[in-house]
Amino acid sequence: MFTPDPQKVLIVEDSPTNILVLCDCLSEYNCLVANSGEEALKIARGDNKPDLVLLDIIMEGMNGYDVCTLLKTDSSTSDIPVIFITGETDPQSLVKGFGVGAVDFITKPFNFDELKVRVSTQLKYKKSLDDNTRYLKSIEDIYDTITDSMYYAQRIQNATLPHKTFLDTLMEDYFVIYKPRDIVSGDFYIVNKVNNKLLLVAADCTGHGVPGALMSMMSMAFIKEIINVEKISDPDIILNQLRETIISTFSSPGSDEISDGLDASLVLINDKDNTLKYAGANLPIYLVRNNELIEIKGNRMPVGSYPRQSPFTCHTINLQNNDCIYLFSDGYADQFGGANNRKMMHGLYKSKILEFSKLPMQDQKEKLQYFFNQWIGYNEQVDDILLMGYRYNC
Repeated sequence: MFTPDPQKVLIVEDSPTNILVLCDCLSEYNCLVANSGEEALKIARGDNKPDLVLLDIIMEGMNGYDVCTLLKTDSSTSDIPVIFITGETDPQSLVKGFGVGAVDFITKPFNFDELKVRVSTQLKYKKSLDDNTRYLKSIEDIYDTITDSMYYAQRIQNATLPHKTFLDTLMEDYFVIYKPRDIVSGDFYIVNKVNNKLLLVAADCTGHGVPGALMSMMSMAFIKEIINVEKISDPDIILNQLRETIISTFSSPGSDEISDGLDASLVLINDKDNTLKYAGANLPIYLVRNNELIEIKGNRMPVGSYPRQSPFTCHTINLQNNDCIYLFSDGYADQFGGANNRKMMHGLYKSKILEFSKLPMQDQKEKLQYFFNQWIGYNEQVDDILLMGYRYNC
């Protein structure tokens, strides 16, 4: 059976008789001895650090008050409790002793029972404090490890999103606002050319943080396989195929069934006939034309298990020059803030998009980001945010 080493008590006394008495009374502990303040400081700052100091006040050379002051102002010894040994019991001595950092007093001549109780009490408190400090340090180490892993996961997730240099080859006047609530995000976006048509995808997976990020990574991989391997470009067919893949993946035999999924909006733009095809799962898109905002709604169901599921609907729209198309998750409009600390809601959200829609897309991005930062104030961000804007030119 493991027996812990006895706690260490440093006795600082210049009287050999008192040292013998104290060591005998405290024989259950590992007693260290110093005959002067200078020697006490050397021991306390060394490798064999005591758990408690019994410190005589009146000694030749450095007195106990000065020793205690130096112990308490040194970060390596400040947590060691100090009990003064004194023959003085006047209030001024007690006030001065507590003022320099002592936790208790033991008066001479010694009452052995009282001495043992006072020492035992402080050592138990010191052990509890040390245990809590070690526990806190272990939590901090675990937190640092998890945080480091999260930031590495963030790098991986960001690497899967389309880079600006790639987006610039596909679109001229556009912007992307992508702002995770946590280190990693449950929102994602895809921009690609499929069958010589421009495909835009905005998706909001169930949850945020790690669960949302895992779902987003899997969903993004599923969509990319559908469009790149199976060469499917129609938004409704992509959503139908994605739903089948998600349901079959998360309800495979022998695994715990997961009902999570995602909301998404998909837009396919055909420059040859100036058309836009759209399909959505709980996420609409906005089309701004001639200073009018048109909301185009998709199906009111997620991509995943759903009791009343039906095929996703494809909407076809004839595009005009200078049309502005917006895809988004619900994080921007759901943010709390403003003068009344309420949700922004879609009415105000729409009005801001319409207000800024005449500007170049990058200017719109700056305006929308500035408005959001003003709106949120000192509130915490409540959800991941994704907003994409694209101006169509025939």
